[in-house]
Amino acid sequence: MLRSPVIIALDWDAFYCSVEEHFNPELKKIAFAVKQKGIICTCNYVARALGVKKLQLLVDALKQFPDLVIVNGEDLSRYRDASKELWYFARDMVWGGKVERLGFDELFLDVTEMIDFNIALLDNLHVPRASSLPVSSFFFRMSKDDPSVGFSCPVSSVAGNLATGSLPGDFMGDNLRLVLGSHLCHYIRSQILDLKGYTSSGGVSVNKTLAKMAGASHKPNQQTVLFPEFAQDFLDSYDIGRIPWIGHKSKATILDAIYKKTDNVNHTMAGERDATVFNVRHMANKQLFINSLGQSSGDKLWDLLHGVDQTGVQPTPDMPTQISIEDTFKSLTSLIEVHNVLRRLSYSLLDRMYIDLKDSNGDWLGHPQTARLSTRPRSTGYYGSRISRSDSLPSIVFSSSHGRGSIVDYLVDNCWMPLFSKLIGDAKIFDIVLLNVAVVNIEKAPAKSSDITSFFGKKKHMDNKQLDDVHREELPVTKRVKVVGEYVDSEVAHFDFLDDDDEDVIFEEDSYDESCVVCGLRMMSFALEAHMRFHELGD
Repeated sequence: MLRSPVIIALDWDAFYCSVEEHFNPELKKIAFAVKQKGIICTCNYVARALGVKKLQLLVDALKQFPDLVIVNGEDLSRYRDASKELWYFARDMVWGGKVERLGFDELFLDVTEMIDFNIALLDNLHVPRASSLPVSSFFFRMSKDDPSVGFSCPVSSVAGNLATGSLPGDFMGDNLRLVLGSHLCHYIRSQILDLKGYTSSGGVSVNKTLAKMAGASHKPNQQTVLFPEFAQDFLDSYDIGRIPWIGHKSKATILDAIYKKTDNVNHTMAGERDATVFNVRHMANKQLFINSLGQSSGDKLWDLLHGVDQTGVQPTPDMPTQISIEDTFKSLTSLIEVHNVLRRLSYSLLDRMYIDLKDSNGDWLGHPQTARLSTRPRSTGYYGSRISRSDSLPSIVFSSSHGRGSIVDYLVDNCWMPLFSKLIGDAKIFDIVLLNVAVVNIEKAPAKSSDITSFFGKKKHMDNKQLDDVHREELPVTKRVKVVGEYVDSEVAHFDFLDDDDEDVIFEEDSYDESCVVCGLRMMSFALEAHMRFHELGD
């Protein structure tokens, strides 16, 4: 009989703050916040208990909480390195390395193979699975080859919380698998805390969506199990906007389709429409979803409302598929300003490349083939699209005989500025609010004995228009689902978050987040609307 997967979702608690506390333990005792560009991007739990909120303007937070300690979090290097370290550590414990990294602070672990192996051992022991007494003699093996590596656990009790507060009728089949999964989750979280010093929240279920939602239901430093028979009851109480893949625009589209037959203003006002999963399931059907969102998204989102998620864990490769750095502004209107910004961004881009694409010996793991420059004109408005141009990446970036300054000068003068000229065309006057520099199409580096010059000589040159057309395809699906912005394809769903504890996507450069053109702050799309209302009220 086909068994359901066992998926563990891990979410590092208040990750940016945890990283700062890791390097400065004194911060654990006080209320502090991490700021980026004049905004509170996150705060620790001591500060949250006092009432400090994420996405507050820094000046307002300090007026309300004058003793709040502020840590500058604009340099993401420390968070990026800690995230990678935790990812590697967790991956080493999962057979086959089946771990998917989502942003800085989330992991999905497919531990099905480990559970199957230990279930077979359990069967050989002839343990009475339905026993009401804890079984203390079972040893969960973390290694196929070494029977001494593992931990002891009972098989008739769950480690952690229950998503619905109810236990299944028996601990047989998939239920027993999730019981073992809960103990494995606890063991992995304990190892991370004991050996790395970071707390996490965990969820255990039969797919990624249910595991993520279960983990978000009890935080911080807790874990939760969601058994399949209780999944629908668990989901029904949620607003559909809190289901992964359903963002604010998809939610509005669905509700508009449901309520379009009524002219009653009390029903058509967003605040009056019942958006719970239970109500939407009973007022809509799959065909309505497909008609409103397209075939693929309609099918997927309807299934998600019923606890069905076919997207398996996609192990994250060691090497990124692209690296990008960006900044936002109230206004950039001169070539001198653009030139200076591009120099600064280029230095940061090189630093990222050295960190992410070089091994401990300083050898290149991968070589990006393409340089891409993106911008957003002020004329496109608050939610405007980016425009991009691309060209072959100059091979000087891989030179060991040139200094960083020389490389940056060459990039700006011979790559970025020519691309910018193509972006603005014949316009003598321009006004932009965003600049992004990126290296994409990263290929595995040749062996040391290979000639790097011949490697780059074999690159296929594509014209700029063709590269722009495939721009959105350069991100893998596992990366796209983390971002919150509007995708170019109308049938692609929008991903939203379950809680407000996802720090990294607010200002992580590789995310398609949004920017405030009034004050220059960057944030997730769902936050931008409220932020703009703040400006309007302030005016």
